[in-house]
Amino acid sequence: MKKRNLALLTAAALTTAGMSGMVCQAEGTVNTKEEINVGFIQLVDMADATEMYEAFTAQLEEKGYGDKIHIDFVDAAGDTTAMATGLQKFVDEEVDLIVPMLTPPTQAAVSMDSGIPIIFMSVVDPVYSKIMSDWETVNNLATGTSNTIPADLILETAFDITPLEEGKKVCIIYNSAQNNSQCTMEAACTYLDEQGVDYIVKEYTDIATAVQVAQSIDPSEVGIVYSTLDSTIASNFNQVGEALTEAGIPSYAAADAMTKGGAFCSYGVSYTVVGQMTADMVIEWFDGKALEDMPCQQYSDFELIINSDVQEALGIELSEEYSEAATFVETVAAS
Repeated sequence: MKKRNLALLTAAALTTAGMSGMVCQAEGTVNTKEEINVGFIQLVDMADATEMYEAFTAQLEEKGYGDKIHIDFVDAAGDTTAMATGLQKFVDEEVDLIVPMLTPPTQAAVSMDSGIPIIFMSVVDPVYSKIMSDWETVNNLATGTSNTIPADLILETAFDITPLEEGKKVCIIYNSAQNNSQCTMEAACTYLDEQGVDYIVKEYTDIATAVQVAQSIDPSEVGIVYSTLDSTIASNFNQVGEALTEAGIPSYAAADAMTKGGAFCSYGVSYTVVGQMTADMVIEWFDGKALEDMPCQQYSDFELIINSDVQEALGIELSEEYSEAATFVETVAAS
């Protein structure tokens, strides 16, 4: 079996009060137009983002909405100023819906308080990021999709494949400058506290300091490294992964891109499915479903990813269960 399924987060629609047959709704949460303009913004141009966007637009076309839902696409190219400018453009043009990809553009869109509905794509934890008050309740005119890989899933896997030696700890490395990284670091700490596992936390702020942190980890003290979700090093993990492998420490990552860059193991997400999920929510809203009746949808069909180069270098033997479940990748050189 190739994939490990977690329970899909679903929620019953919220009940709205009504009088004389009229449903009380916040202005702008229900679409009544036959055609709409959607402002779509991405912060970073990378392979995962391209896959999600192409799946999003293809789904709209396939479902017959290509000539009804018009997309104004903005790529901020990693520039937060350009991101803010793009969002302001959408507000000035009075688009009917904003679709921001990833957490920073979604937080920025919410903070503008423009009154324009938001259906976000691929936000790690909208509750932690204060985009939603909880996974079911739509406030701030914002809902959408999340593809976060639970920290406990990868850590459980780590303990199964490479059990901690007595006296050794887990080391969590995270980017203190990124909300997503902070979020997954805290989730990992919570899980390890619950399990009574000793751990240490090391922070970095960019690729250079991430490499320094990796090189500083003592293999006589640390048996497993967990690298949190971080777009800064997700697609450029090579030096970090190399340092950890040279130290003989198996590294488990919160994103499959890191495994392709030299981490030992992670779980993968189908970014095509995430794009399709988001498009389906946009279609539901276009067809008249109230935004507040659309809880956040969480991706759940994670696939075990193992780097065969790192496995061989570390001499890790896999059980039949994990060998059959895993998709194996080789290390890809940094671009």
